[in-house]
Amino acid sequence: MKTLTEKELELMEILWSNGGMTMRELYEMLPEPRTHFNTVSTFIRRLEEEGFVKHEALGGRLFRYQPAVSKWDYEKREQKSFLGRFFNGSHMDFVRHLVKEEQISKEELEELINLINK
Repeated sequence: MKTLTEKELELMEILWSNGGMTMRELYEMLPEPRTHFNTVSTFIRRLEEEGFVKHEALGGRLFRYQPAVSKWDYEKREQKSFLGRFFNGSHMDFVRHLVKEEQISKEELEELINLINK
């Protein structure tokens, strides 16, 4: 499974949030200024070829598109890839980096400790 581009992720976020949609419904959910309709259609076809999206025929040339991969599964895979590329797969090395670079507060660390203790 590949990493989604910014535009692909934007389309997937809409599908993950709204479930099955026609191309027109999906297009209408995009923020202004919108990418051209045909370009969005091309993105969706590519996402379908790559296994991220599936469709069902509603009749004629009308289709309902929906995610074929859950947001949870995609995020989990991306997180694992990120940790592998930058922190040798270690969650601890990642947290250590956040602490060292002062990108995580004491309160957030305490919250993590509380989650671990539960």
